[in-house]
Amino acid sequence: MRRSGASSSTIWPAIWPKAETEMQFVQSPPGDDPIVVEGFFAASPARVFNAWTNPDIVMKWFGLEPNSLHSADIDLRPGGAWRFLHSRTAEQTMGFEGAYAEIEPDERLVFSWSHVITRADGAREATPESRIEVTFTPKGSGTMVRLVHSAVRTEDARRGIGGGWEASFGSLRDVLAE
Repeated sequence: MRRSGASSSTIWPAIWPKAETEMQFVQSPPGDDPIVVEGFFAASPARVFNAWTNPDIVMKWFGLEPNSLHSADIDLRPGGAWRFLHSRTAEQTMGFEGAYAEIEPDERLVFSWSHVITRADGAREATPESRIEVTFTPKGSGTMVRLVHSAVRTEDARRGIGGGWEASFGSLRDVLAE
C-alpha cells in the first residue's frame, strides 16, 4: 500500500511536558551501541502504529518541530520505500529515506534509514545506512513504544538522531492526544 502525505508549511513550536514516567531517552556513546528511545502513549497499538505508517499523520509529528515535513511517502510493504522530505531550497533538498524490512501490523516495524541531500544538479550525498526497529506493546490503557536505532557510528550523528527521536516522540504524544 503506497501512501503520500500532503505538503505542509506550518511550523509550530515544539512544546510539551516531558514526564519522566512517560518517556525515557537513553543516550549511547559513539560506536555500535544502539540509540534507544522509549515512550508510553495513551492510545491503542493500532492507533500508534497507524501514526507511524500514515503519511498525513507522520507529517504532524516527525522531526525536531511538529509539522516541519514538506512531504512523506510510504510504500508499506516489505521492501517498500519510504521518504520524508524536511527541507527544500532551489539548491538542494534534504530528507530521510529507507526501505521496510519487516512489518507486523500494530506490533513492529523494521526499516533502513539514511539522511540524504539531493543537489539541484541531481548529485546525492547520503549517510551510511542504519537500521531502526520500532515495537508497539500494549500496556494498561495505552502503548509502550520502543525504538532501537542501530549502526549510527559518529558522535554528531548520534546526538542529532537521538535528539530528533526524543523531540518526535514528544510531538507524537501531542498528536495522539488530539
